[in-house]
Amino acid sequence: MGNNMEYDKSELDSRLFDGFADTSRRRYMFLCNMRTNVSRWSKNAVEHFDLPGEYMLHAGTIWGELIHPDDRDIYSEAVDDVFNGIKTRFDLDYRVKNREGEYVACTGRGHVLKGENGSPDLFLGTIVNHSIMDNIDSTTNCYNIYEFWQYMKKLRISDTYAYVMLVCINNFSEINATYGYYFGNKVLREFASTIRAVIKGKGTLFRMDGVQFACCFKASDEVDLDEIYSQIQYEARNHMFIDNERMSVSISGGVVFYNENYDEYSIQTSARYAMGESKHKYHGELVYFDNTLLKGNKENLEIMSAIRNSIADNFDGFYLCFQPIVDSKEERLIGAEALLRWKKEPFGEVPPGVFLPWLENDPCFWELGNWILKQALTEMKPILDLYPDFLLNVNLAYPQMSHVKFRDTVLEIIEETGYPHAHLCLELTERCHQLEHEFLLDTVEFLKSYGIKIAVDDFGTGFSSLNLLSELPVDILKIDRVFTKDIETNLASQAIVEALSVCAKKLYVHVCMEGLENRQMIDFVKQYEIYSYQGFHYSRPIPSDKFFEKYGKIE
Repeated sequence: MGNNMEYDKSELDSRLFDGFADTSRRRYMFLCNMRTNVSRWSKNAVEHFDLPGEYMLHAGTIWGELIHPDDRDIYSEAVDDVFNGIKTRFDLDYRVKNREGEYVACTGRGHVLKGENGSPDLFLGTIVNHSIMDNIDSTTNCYNIYEFWQYMKKLRISDTYAYVMLVCINNFSEINATYGYYFGNKVLREFASTIRAVIKGKGTLFRMDGVQFACCFKASDEVDLDEIYSQIQYEARNHMFIDNERMSVSISGGVVFYNENYDEYSIQTSARYAMGESKHKYHGELVYFDNTLLKGNKENLEIMSAIRNSIADNFDGFYLCFQPIVDSKEERLIGAEALLRWKKEPFGEVPPGVFLPWLENDPCFWELGNWILKQALTEMKPILDLYPDFLLNVNLAYPQMSHVKFRDTVLEIIEETGYPHAHLCLELTERCHQLEHEFLLDTVEFLKSYGIKIAVDDFGTGFSSLNLLSELPVDILKIDRVFTKDIETNLASQAIVEALSVCAKKLYVHVCMEGLENRQMIDFVKQYEIYSYQGFHYSRPIPSDKFFEKYGKIE
């Protein structure tokens, strides 16, 4: 909306105001001459809230009309206190209607500057619009994750192909623990400067979540990604200095190819998955997402985009299967593990090994994980009528356990479904072990305080260890099937299984053996201190209706 009216702009025209008012899209400045009641506001505020103009008479009243009716009285009282000389400061949270008619949360802060030698008092301050995110990370001065998403959208709209390289500092939590948070921020700033110096003129740098940085390179520029990554790796290890002291850090990195067919969230998650592979399997070597043919990469990205859309579309295409768990003595049913499946045209049935490792790196798994838990408890609750000691195992992923609402949500789902706490076992998958030790221990103890059982999945591989078993009060240890497949002939597997089973028994932990496919394998492992069995010999994972048909249909 234009504003052609002429106001007394004395004390309001300032190059400093021009400079500061344009530094943020979400933080607006205002300056009011309290003698004339003429104000000057940031142009960004004028545009976002459709105000009459940059200069306004009685701006407090105009602004007040946009404030939510429930917040208007407290706002008016606070402004009156300032203009009546009762208070010299203003600090208030309220909701304001933007130009689209939506109410957004804002924080207004201001104070009075007393005039001297007859000059007027000035009321100046800022308004923060919490519905808009700044595009600069304050710690590293890089573009932030919100700007990354906008940048990728622009590439998609303009049909521009690009490579996204995601890089992270390994073991950064140890740096924070040893030197402190303030020093850790210095490391992040220096690392950002290191990357920026390497990619200058070749790509755009973004600070992502935590200690992750994204480097975006347009495909048309034909950059050598391996060379760039190697140079970043070398500089981070040898030429980073904090307070004149050398700080050597190791890094991991992943790359994904981006084109207009995939959204920016799928690209981010795919790059994070590749970076995770670099960190945990390839000792920091640069990993390309599905480093085979571009066609394979394209097909995988199509699947990942479709899966993300399925989550947003009320989990369309997802369903659960259940694999029975039997006791080792009588081989009778004592439980089952809930396993996620996805089927949707034109892809058909996609194996979980294809999408689950990728999906567990995506924040959207928080919603999916809650759906899995609720669905599993709902579907299997009737089986308790026939098997009073039945224990349902549901896997937990890193995005769930690390979420601030995890504990409350688990309890809410259990209460909503009416499923007994003592008949639920939550399995910790490998990435859960990467949580801070104290946080993981505290979470496990919290769940156990409500009677929920805890299992460690795929024990004996990845990051699991006997040290983890001794420190976490778990109930069940699931020996990974890698030790089961050749248990009859592999002496090393036999020794490991025997040692783990004896150790677990002394710690009063039950052992579940996975991957038992035939009678010969089962007869062989009878010699070990195994509490329960799981495998294809008893049943493949099957939907709940088939499960009830096999183990006693519920009327």
